[in-house]
Amino acid sequence: MKSYRTFLIASAVFLVAAILLGLQAKGAGPLPGDVELSQAVQSALPFNGVTGGLSDVMRESLRYLPFAALAVLLGLRKWDWAVLVAVTCLPVMFWSESLLKPLYARPRPTAEFVTIYQASKGLSFPSGTAMQSAAMVGTALYLARLIGKSKLSTAITVLSLLLLFFSNIVRVQVGAHWATDILGGWLFGSAWTALWMAVHQWWLSRESGPAHLEEN
Repeated sequence: MKSYRTFLIASAVFLVAAILLGLQAKGAGPLPGDVELSQAVQSALPFNGVTGGLSDVMRESLRYLPFAALAVLLGLRKWDWAVLVAVTCLPVMFWSESLLKPLYARPRPTAEFVTIYQASKGLSFPSGTAMQSAAMVGTALYLARLIGKSKLSTAITVLSLLLLFFSNIVRVQVGAHWATDILGGWLFGSAWTALWMAVHQWWLSRESGPAHLEEN
């Protein structure tokens, strides 16, 4: 199966899963496992100045990383890669929360269930941080795959996965999100990202011929 078809299927699967989870979370409190996981995370990672600072650093990193990636790719004259970063990351950054969260109207975690270390305003599902990290990290992993096996691609992969994990676990740790908010954000972000990966693979097949397609 051609890679662009694989990405299209993956996008559809992620989207359906995100919608189904969203229907369960709509207007709801914690779903099964949410409280237990939040309490486990807060017990394993006690809140202090270090973890609080880490949370702030991760959120700021997600805000500026797409622009940094764009600058690097434009400097390298990787025009199609730069466009891919722009269409996957920037719409998620600017519009995803305002469009999706009102559809599900899920309240934030409360002190009835978990300790709230950093109160967050607004609605909870899906997590904007999770959507942004899924888009940024998914695109980075895809581009690392296009680079091929090398020290650079390995470094990009490792750093991206660390960013994905820590940027989201701290949102549960500070009491800003349930784990299912994070999962929903990952699913919505991955659906959007996989769609544009499919478009990019299709474009490569049109521009460069079948020999240059990524095959699974």
